[in-house]
Amino acid sequence: MDSDDENDYQPSWRGVPGIVILINVFENSKHNIFEIAQIATCRLLKQHMRSSSSHHIAVCLYGSEESSTSKFDVKPVTEIIPLSVPTLEDFKKFKNMTKTSFTEAKEFKLSDVLWHSSKMFLNCKKQLSSRSVIMLTRFDIAPVVLDQKPTLNRASDLIDSNIDIRVINISDQQYVIDTFYEKFLKIANRGMDYVVPKPISSPIEIEKLMHQESHRHSAVAKLNFEICKDFNIGVGIYNLLKRPGQNNKKNVYLDRESNAVVTSVTKTVKVSIDATEIDEDNSQPKEVPLIKSELLYYQEFGGERIEFTDKEMKTIKNPFGPPMMKLLGFKPARIICKEKWYLKMGHFLFPNEKTIEGSTVACKALHKACADMEMVAICILCTRVNAKPVVVALSPCVRPLNLDVDVGFDIIHIPFVESVRDVNINEDEDNVESSVVCIEQAHKSLMKDILNELTVEYKPDMFEDPKLQSKYRALEAIALDEEDNDPFVDTTIPNPERFENIRDDLFEELFGPFGDMSLKRTAEKQASNGGKKQKVEDIDEDLLDLRLKSKKLNDYSVAQLRQILRFKQIKGLTGLTGLKKRELVNLVYEHCVSQDK
Repeated sequence: MDSDDENDYQPSWRGVPGIVILINVFENSKHNIFEIAQIATCRLLKQHMRSSSSHHIAVCLYGSEESSTSKFDVKPVTEIIPLSVPTLEDFKKFKNMTKTSFTEAKEFKLSDVLWHSSKMFLNCKKQLSSRSVIMLTRFDIAPVVLDQKPTLNRASDLIDSNIDIRVINISDQQYVIDTFYEKFLKIANRGMDYVVPKPISSPIEIEKLMHQESHRHSAVAKLNFEICKDFNIGVGIYNLLKRPGQNNKKNVYLDRESNAVVTSVTKTVKVSIDATEIDEDNSQPKEVPLIKSELLYYQEFGGERIEFTDKEMKTIKNPFGPPMMKLLGFKPARIICKEKWYLKMGHFLFPNEKTIEGSTVACKALHKACADMEMVAICILCTRVNAKPVVVALSPCVRPLNLDVDVGFDIIHIPFVESVRDVNINEDEDNVESSVVCIEQAHKSLMKDILNELTVEYKPDMFEDPKLQSKYRALEAIALDEEDNDPFVDTTIPNPERFENIRDDLFEELFGPFGDMSLKRTAEKQASNGGKKQKVEDIDEDLLDLRLKSKKLNDYSVAQLRQILRFKQIKGLTGLTGLKKRELVNLVYEHCVSQDK
């Protein structure tokens, strides 16, 4: 299963994705496809404008009457947005279109539409990393008989040119599919088995499908997974989630006078002085560009600067070798419990046939074995040449985040020994005898009722960032001159109505007041004469003496221990805020016992 050039394979990504969206408006008065497709496409364009995406997106209508909007003189195509980065003007132009903006054609032709799409990709001045055609249509509207064979030939030419074709079935009901589309879908799926797309009428669901098809699908790394010596499989490492803060825009600095974008350039130079000009008064040091091979790194150790060259630094940072993944062994899945996960953004592993053929079969066998035996694979992973190797666990999973993926592994990061802190978490707790609390049966039943009332069916897309969504809607309201924003429901706000069946007396007994009473605390009134005075409560000195003799000061709370120290009026006593209970107890023993003597 090894490949001859597997060690020389270095993944690279250049260019931007190119997408051509084709909307079928033939017989639109009968099926009403345009309005649904228009809403879904506008939502997609909004998402790309929000994230300042570099995707090149074109929007065209086909099945309309002869039009002169096509740059390539293709009459059945109405080009609304050219293949470029979507702008605000393009969005407004497409959004303001209505049914009266075009005229339905008398006969349906599709071959010229596909030819027009290939021409748009060829004439794009930007380098494209991927090319996709997304068709929004019904499967019972077939081209005229004379145009069916040329259409299938055009589709084969697009597939041979490495242009993907994706068809989305827009309809609000089931219907009989024309046999032409069965042949068309087989060509679009490169001759492999396919499933006829289900009819969809929701613009939100259509927008999600379009977003998935227009995504880069770029892997973090494409590596060789070394199972043992001379046995490797090809895998791809993907990020399913964005890192925190990745949705926020970077600051752009502008010149105060010209309002032009200010760019910064970092140059490395060295200063030299000509030996013949040292004694002259006008001699000045010269800045000479520094070659990368002359650059040195250093690390302070014992007061000395230990120097390294660039090559030595790379070797020190990554002694692991070239980017790859190596299997270390297997462990029961129960050791990877939620409480022991390393809280770091995880990845997803998927087989990659392009690197080594047969990787999918081997990955499926490994997935089934780990799932049946309830085991996880412990591996060492290095995704980049300059990346630090990490220990990970491969946990078999199916359909992560509702994606259409049947075989894959969650990559769970495991910390090194140096990353684990030795912390005594019981330091601030009371002794074992006082920490034992008797739980009443009424409180148990109350917590069961709360759990039953607040149980929700979790979905990956049920929580949206309220800060980002509010910002997007405020921005779009100004940019698009829209008074009414899209409705946004903040799912992070708890609903008090779900607590109506909970007993108020027991709830307040456990958690305190629920509602407006728990939101605000009344501030204590300060004395009017100058400085701040500490409030000192009355201390039972007899009880204090008894607990001092029996060494049971731990029975006091932290607040009471502070009150005792303030009550004794000890001179030179530093601030008590922030001291732990053990330290307060030692202070009471030290000062109170000495005063009694």
